[in-house]
Amino acid sequence: MPNQPRDLEYGEYSQSHLELELLELLTQTEVPYPWNPTAVETDAYFSTVEAEVAPLWLTEEADFAPQAQKAIAAFERLWGANPSETSPVESVRTALLHKFGTQVPSDWLEAIAERAQTLTSTTTPMAQRLVQCVNELLPQWTPEDLQVLARPFAYTMRGESLDTNVNTMSQKTWSNLSEIEKARLSLAIARYAVSELENFSA
Repeated sequence: MPNQPRDLEYGEYSQSHLELELLELLTQTEVPYPWNPTAVETDAYFSTVEAEVAPLWLTEEADFAPQAQKAIAAFERLWGANPSETSPVESVRTALLHKFGTQVPSDWLEAIAERAQTLTSTTTPMAQRLVQCVNELLPQWTPEDLQVLARPFAYTMRGESLDTNVNTMSQKTWSNLSEIEKARLSLAIARYAVSELENFSA
């Protein structure tokens, strides 16, 4: 290789130096590597290069297999984390945590999201679906009582009713909410989750 030029500025060669370097390479008697891959001497050259590089690689399959499996598992984890491939329940869980996470316990929100997902393909009336989303979280309430509380949410679109219930209770912490406020807020969240799932599948 030619010496580094003295007129090197800002990390770049000057045009005159590049021309001189190219001329020097073209006039060398010893070719640094075969220019023509179909030439006869090319096979010998690449065999020599591969022999020099071989010790740098793991040659035994037994040594390579565990590392290959780890690499494949890492790629699968990365591909699985792709937001474009997020499942509907994951999207709804994220939406619920974003909207209600500061007020409602996260395990409560996750339970509602998962239950709402299991009920999306059913033909059950909306009020019953909302009750089914929260009845395990509110065992002290009878299904009939929850049905009465669920009606306003079942027959209105997500929006004013949901926001009104959330806003009126947003000044209180979860532990300071009364049992009826917790039930209403849970049903409002269930309605929000069902609406999000419906939008996701639309």
